[in-house]
Amino acid sequence: MDETAFRVAGFEALYADASMPQLAKLWQDIDAGNPVAPPQTYGDNAMSGRLHVICGDSRWPTSVSAYQRDALVDRIRYPMLGGASANIGPCAFWPNQHPEPPVKITSHGPSNVLVVQNERDPGTPLTGARKTRQALGHRARMITVDAGGHGVYPFTPSTCAKTAVDAFLVEGKLPARDLACLVEPRKK
Repeated sequence: MDETAFRVAGFEALYADASMPQLAKLWQDIDAGNPVAPPQTYGDNAMSGRLHVICGDSRWPTSVSAYQRDALVDRIRYPMLGGASANIGPCAFWPNQHPEPPVKITSHGPSNVLVVQNERDPGTPLTGARKTRQALGHRARMITVDAGGHGVYPFTPSTCAKTAVDAFLVEGKLPARDLACLVEPRKK
């Protein structure tokens, strides 16, 4: 496994807490000098969908030199990932970057919004969810789960979060207040 595959394996494992044991084993095997297989990557459809969201979500630089500069800076700033996260990718060449103006999130409108967020989500950080919740004001409630990974529902092992989201989806009921949910230990 080369350093790029190592970084990809680490980054992708952060998207699900259930991946942590496999990631730990990978690191242990590398440390022990055991042969390791390259990680499996996204299928075409999953990657296309991911890029559609990421590339359409904001404007991306189109200058190759801007990416070169940012990759050099990130090699120093973030030695674990190196310049990988700042390197040029498909979004630099994506058509119709940002075809519609961003939607302004306000406290005006129906009170029917439920924000559900893991505390340690590598793809959509908690700070963004908190800002969204604050902007929505009385219109929304937020469920925060003490977990990592990307995507809470239906994957979370938190009964608190599942019960609240089920009530919202089935009955349209928002929790009476924002919730901070724990993840119950797995039964052996």
